[in-house]
Amino acid sequence: MCESLQTFKVHTAKKFISISFFVISMFCSNSALANDLESKIKAVLTFKILSYIQFPISPSSSEENIFRIGFSGNEDELAVFKALEGKKIKGKSISVEPVTSTNNLASFNGVFISQNSDLPWKKILTSLKGTSTLTLGESDSFAETGGMIGFYKIENKIRFVINKNAAEDSGLKINAQLFRVGKLVGD
Repeated sequence: MCESLQTFKVHTAKKFISISFFVISMFCSNSALANDLESKIKAVLTFKILSYIQFPISPSSSEENIFRIGFSGNEDELAVFKALEGKKIKGKSISVEPVTSTNNLASFNGVFISQNSDLPWKKILTSLKGTSTLTLGESDSFAETGGMIGFYKIENKIRFVINKNAAEDSGLKINAQLFRVGKLVGD
């Protein structure tokens, strides 16, 4: 039993080191992104969270090698999330695209809804109901009222809550490891 715990600790430490190097290389190479640390942290968390989600296989997907993330927010925040482009999730290259309407939202694997979104987040959630698109947002009570992942800030740290029921209702499966770092809401 002690050997498994030690292996787990080593594995966790290696993941932390690789995540740290990823964050440093992703954001230090572009000084224009240095202005908004909070958005950077949310972009990295979004990347990590998406890698812990199992999406249903869609036979109708025309772009099998692209992992599409929709972003609804201002241009500065979008620029931060654009730094994720070219990275890979589940062997697919990430594409980050602005969301300007509720049309075709189901074509995204995930949609991040900023507090600065021109589109009301509840309207976006309504249009995604019944689809297998992961929803992430930062508005108060986002996850508690139907969003899947809700970011919040406490003591200058970015945390997130997970609405497991909303994700499972959409056909998504969340890796249990994500529950260790995120707070669970709902049943």
